[in-house]
Amino acid sequence: MHSTSNPSRLPASSRLPESPDSPVRCLMIQPCFEQTNYWNFVESAKAIGAKATAPPLGLMTVAALLPQQWEFRIADQNVGPVEESDWQWADVICTGGMLPQQPGILQWVERANAEGKFVVVGGPDPTSQPQIYQDADAVIVGEGELTIPMWLDAWRDGNPKGQFESPHKPDVTTTPTPRFDLVDFNDYLHVGVQSSRGCPYNCEFCDIIELFGRRPRVKTPDQFLAELQKLYDLGYRGWVDFTDDNFIGNRKLIKPLLVALKQWNEDHNYPFVFSTEASINLADDKELLELMRDVQFRYVFLGIESPDEETLIHTQKRINTVHPIIDRVRTIYDHGISVAAGLIIGFDTDKPGTDGPMIRFIQESGITLSMVGLLSALPNTQLTRRLAKERRLIDSEHNWIQDTGVNYELRSAESKDQTISGMNFVTMRDRVEIYQELRNIIENVYSPRAFMDRVIDTAARIKIVNKHVPNAWEFQRMFKGFRTIAWRMLRDKRTRYLYIRNFVRAAMMGPTKFEYAHTVMGSFLHFDLQTQKMLDALDVSIDFAKNHATYPRSVADMPAIATTNNLHPLPLAQTDGCSPQAEGKST
Repeated sequence: MHSTSNPSRLPASSRLPESPDSPVRCLMIQPCFEQTNYWNFVESAKAIGAKATAPPLGLMTVAALLPQQWEFRIADQNVGPVEESDWQWADVICTGGMLPQQPGILQWVERANAEGKFVVVGGPDPTSQPQIYQDADAVIVGEGELTIPMWLDAWRDGNPKGQFESPHKPDVTTTPTPRFDLVDFNDYLHVGVQSSRGCPYNCEFCDIIELFGRRPRVKTPDQFLAELQKLYDLGYRGWVDFTDDNFIGNRKLIKPLLVALKQWNEDHNYPFVFSTEASINLADDKELLELMRDVQFRYVFLGIESPDEETLIHTQKRINTVHPIIDRVRTIYDHGISVAAGLIIGFDTDKPGTDGPMIRFIQESGITLSMVGLLSALPNTQLTRRLAKERRLIDSEHNWIQDTGVNYELRSAESKDQTISGMNFVTMRDRVEIYQELRNIIENVYSPRAFMDRVIDTAARIKIVNKHVPNAWEFQRMFKGFRTIAWRMLRDKRTRYLYIRNFVRAAMMGPTKFEYAHTVMGSFLHFDLQTQKMLDALDVSIDFAKNHATYPRSVADMPAIATTNNLHPLPLAQTDGCSPQAEGKST
């Protein structure tokens, strides 16, 4: 579907070629993530001499989908500022990204408009909230395999402006190999690849199923191995992250891919180690775990959300209740894979004192990298639709939305980190209490002692099978990282003793576990900064909720405030159960 842009817009520069089949100079801009964002391990990257976490896989994929006679340059603001010469060189500006990048995207749109540059935006946030980006010349909604050709065809017809979207999901087996050649691997901690899109589950708060659907689509083994071969041929070695929404969403198709990857690894002398994101039922499939261990998966991020079973059922995450979570985490450790996790506070079913059980869970599970944050009602999710019906949404200007028919927008003008933004709705409990509980969780689990205890406990438990031999480039990075981590840990009085203790204990466990423990200790450089930022932000939120907010502090306060406005809150909706589709069975 193609809808035209706002006719009041000034025309883009006449420099835009008449046809996309002509030579076109395209500048692709990756807006920055805030340095202390959970996902932006910039301190860890700096330790090894890199500048940012990972190159922009989305832009590299888009570059592969556009006409290959074009000239491309990628400017990643996480690496450095956009060069003025690159900006002036470009005929077309391509940018986009996720909600935390929204302010940066809009700034580039504004500059392009002011200077007569043609600007096209796409990605998760423009797809979820295209109305926010109507000042762009073209808005690509959805996955580019279908919508980019629509835009190019409209351009050929003389109408390149507008919003381009398709009701269908593309066949990812037709997706070309990303243009990895457009970035400098030296700038990054690791490189991302993608083998599938979508997730079969039905979590109420999740926007992945809205963006990419509940029927995971998987690339063919040959297609995916061609991407790894491209990385290999370009000289890259080391950490490769599968950026899949749920790596095991379609186990029937992912297992043959892993079998092929196992053989490819053997043939190429194990040039990479891998990480990914998956659902926790990974722990229930021994064959899958063994395959992942054999191909050198080292880390997996799990959406655990909460240790409370009632909360998991309420948010439609029954898959996490089938077996005890800690037992499943330890099963994954037994296969040499370290676990990172996402945990959320602010659910309707959270009980007073949620912080205590969550702190105990994190420490007992040994999950060192725990992203604990506030529940967010993201645009176009089941959660947001329910909260709208219940008149509980709060907009980005802190206004209580009492109109159930409003087209909800979520703007990211101030907070760029999903862990401290969020709770954009009237909470069931007093929101001040929730802020204070999150503050207590963060202050506890990322204290130096708690963090370092988890590192050494997990190092003792995990059973890593190492087949990867670093090359000279990796050894150089590892040595620099070792030196930087040691220097910063030893000069900090809070970490000095704990670092020496862990250093000695890990060294006694052998070189593989020592490397693991030292690498994870290095991530404290990132989390220490992020923790302080979160604590400061939560103090501001607590003060605002106590002294300045005009919206209700809890659902219990809604009737009085609503009556003042001649409104009455609707009864709370009931949520459905979780029903995965990919494997045709209920969890």
